[in-house]
Amino acid sequence: MTRKTRTATILIAGALAVGLTAAPASALWSDCPSGYACVWTSTSYPGSPNAKTASLSNLADVSNRGNSIVNNGKTSVARYYDLAGCSTGSYIVMNNPARGGQSRDPLLSNGTDATTANWANKISCVKFS
Repeated sequence: MTRKTRTATILIAGALAVGLTAAPASALWSDCPSGYACVWTSTSYPGSPNAKTASLSNLADVSNRGNSIVNNGKTSVARYYDLAGCSTGSYIVMNNPARGGQSRDPLLSNGTDATTANWANKISCVKFS
């Protein structure tokens, strides 16, 4: 093998390795707009959120199907409830990014920072407080 052939082989192998380890461009928690709480029905935020709200929202289209969530609110915590109406039932809290703490969770089946309970496919309503 000539020196040029070896160099070309190394460059091609390196380019392939970089391509194989790159993260998919469509899986971004930052697809949740500023000021919103978002829900994805799949894990790890694939594509645009399936539901988003800037206030209080019953999640009719994705009720009990959420698997990853983000609070991208400006000042408030987002409460994700297991019952419609956001006034009763269990809930989990995601902090606002500026306040620190957990502001997103890509895999609700593993619980959150605050609980080890499985929250996959349980969210029916979101509100800021």
